[in-house]
Amino acid sequence: MDLSTLLSAVPDKYALYVSAFIILCKLVTVLVKPPASTAKLAWLYQIVSLIGLNVGWAANRLQIGKTGVMVARSDAEEAKAALTQANIPLVSPKPTDRSS
Repeated sequence: MDLSTLLSAVPDKYALYVSAFIILCKLVTVLVKPPASTAKLAWLYQIVSLIGLNVGWAANRLQIGKTGVMVARSDAEEAKAALTQANIPLVSPKPTDRSS
């Protein structure tokens, strides 16, 4: 079952409320910094993130247990080399970028 099938099962009179709830969850993930992965409420943030459709390419840069460092595209290879030299593992959303 995909998301569109699930949402089409919602009665029309509740569609606005469901849509507003999804948008509210997305706003929470945009405005609230994710907690540490060891925090007691990390599970709640992950549920709100899932309801707010923070998946795939729409995922926020800041996530529980992960960090992101912004660099210019022209400096990307140099930044990857510096992280590799410091033994910091690289995590990429694209399977082709992951080291084997």
